[in-house]
Amino acid sequence: AEELVSGIEKGVELDNIIRMTGITGIVNGMDVQEWNPLSDKYIDVKYDATNVMQAKPLLKEALQAHVGLPIRDVPVIGFIGRLEEQKGSDILAQAIPLFIGADIQIIVLLGCSACCCLLIYNLNFLYSGHWKKHMEKQLEELENKYPNKARGVAKFNVPLAHMITAGADFMIVPSRFEPCGLIQLHAMRYGTVPIVASTGGLVNTVLEGYTGFQMGAFNVECETVDPADVAAIARLLKGHWQLMAPLF
Repeated sequence: AEELVSGIEKGVELDNIIRMTGITGIVNGMDVQEWNPLSDKYIDVKYDATNVMQAKPLLKEALQAHVGLPIRDVPVIGFIGRLEEQKGSDILAQAIPLFIGADIQIIVLLGCSACCCLLIYNLNFLYSGHWKKHMEKQLEELENKYPNKARGVAKFNVPLAHMITAGADFMIVPSRFEPCGLIQLHAMRYGTVPIVASTGGLVNTVLEGYTGFQMGAFNVECETVDPADVAAIARLLKGHWQLMAPLF
């Protein structure tokens, strides 16, 4: 709500009217029955806060095996979302080569009502979304270049989305703008740490250093990829891997 009245770019020329009338932001609600790790039908190990530390490693192994990644105790990053500019999938695609050299895996699930693509990088990174053909080709090339760190699947897959949410260590949400978002809410409910752009409802729901990490605000212009945004993703991921490496 605050961003909408901050200027023309984010208020889409309605910022003056909104300032006069007032606006209140409302956080998204999620389906707590479908997204419940204690009863989720798509994961083999059920868990809650009392046994999450025992369950997550088993679910990570199941996820790695399912997508064909080497089963290793390394950080796994997930991305779930539409392959479109708003969700920052193009920013992420350019950032991946800058941090893929770390001992991690990445799984990308690209999906919408019509199609879904999944890519997995041995950053154990998961990414989900729907977008243009050249983006799919770019991700496929990364998979070919890093055969032990990336996979790609073009198929809408609800069970896989649940497996990624439960099995990943981190969930990245690099949105240029986001009224609220559900991916980070699902991730936190499943004990998966969200790494988000500092925009919209992501700021309201992810508390820096407590419930997740923020990468700063990204350029809202969708026509081009801002190198500063690419660098922000790579810098945060590489910095956090160095700090958390002893845990894996």
